[in-house]
Amino acid sequence: MNRRVWTCTMILLFTFAAGCKKQVNDQDAIRASIDKRLSGLAGLNLSAMDREVKQISVNGDHASAQVEFRVKQGEATMNVEYALERKGGVWNIVGSQPSGGQNPHSGMDAPPAAAPGSGSNSLPPATPPMN
Repeated sequence: MNRRVWTCTMILLFTFAAGCKKQVNDQDAIRASIDKRLSGLAGLNLSAMDREVKQISVNGDHASAQVEFRVKQGEATMNVEYALERKGGVWNIVGSQPSGGQNPHSGMDAPPAAAPGSGSNSLPPATPPMN
């Protein structure tokens, strides 16, 4: 009986350890995917900012990652949520959504524009960018 309990305990521990290792590998792969996407964007000065992945949530082959960007020589910050999908064992970014509702990176999926007069704080699509 004692040997059976010990064997079951070891099996449970190995199963738990294997599950944790997979989660860590997914998180590392998701971080690498975000870094790869950011380094491929022209006009984005990554050396002028720090970024921190605040949270990663994995649900099967879909994941989301909360990333905070901070300017190194200032106090400005921006939070972006990335949506990712795993295909063939590789995590790919399928969209992003900043906390302010504007698209942080050109070439990525933008949130839908609000209809004029809908009471939203969004500007119409033809409005020039504000500096």
